[in-house]
Amino acid sequence: MKRIYAVLSLSVICLIISLIISPLVQKLQAQEIQVHVFNFQPFYVVEDGKEPSGIFVDYIKAIFERANIKYIVKGYPAKRAYKNLGEGKSNIFLGVKGVPELEGNVLYGNEKITQIDLRVYTRQETPVLKTKEELKGKKILIIRGYSYGGFIKYLEDPANKIELDITDGHELAFKKLQGKRADYLLDYSAPAETTLKSVIVPGVQNHSISILDIFMILSNKTPDAENLLKKLEQAFIDLKKEGKLTNL
Repeated sequence: MKRIYAVLSLSVICLIISLIISPLVQKLQAQEIQVHVFNFQPFYVVEDGKEPSGIFVDYIKAIFERANIKYIVKGYPAKRAYKNLGEGKSNIFLGVKGVPELEGNVLYGNEKITQIDLRVYTRQETPVLKTKEELKGKKILIIRGYSYGGFIKYLEDPANKIELDITDGHELAFKKLQGKRADYLLDYSAPAETTLKSVIVPGVQNHSISILDIFMILSNKTPDAENLLKKLEQAFIDLKKEGKLTNL
């Protein structure tokens, strides 16, 4: 009799759990998650008249399809994409921590997706800078909309006496470097290497200044945000174990 009672009790508990969890799963599967990205080649490729593509977009597609969650990827300028995520107009992004527009408005995943390399670029005749302290008192080209993982605060601090030339895009930034509009350019290695295939800067030099981790970043205004983040991270973990995320 006790055994029958235990079995019945266990069945009731399982039923209650399924009644709680099932609506959550259905809710996650029903909503279309907004993913807003900006041009950051080769990770995010945003071009007029084309659907966004790139390594991180491939990651997003694989993760969402494994999690069986509907999604849509749209391209925006960098500052707008961050603003949308901070305001809850978009739901998720793969990126760095420390973006001012996002602080207090997002949840960060626990799983490191990959890393990106932040470097200082200069011309052949100019001394190479190897530490952030060496940036003090210099004129630096930076890309509009980028926070450089929170490093922008250091760059904008008046005490460091750094003159910033905020530039629209990687190509124009390297053209300015080539034209001696400034001696240094702060950029990530992957988009910089892509740009230098078309913008030739003779003898260009560079040095790594910071390695930044990439995480899932979810707007805390997203319905059932914590459960969604857990589900997506589990999909990432499973894909990684299976060796299906090998682009980076």
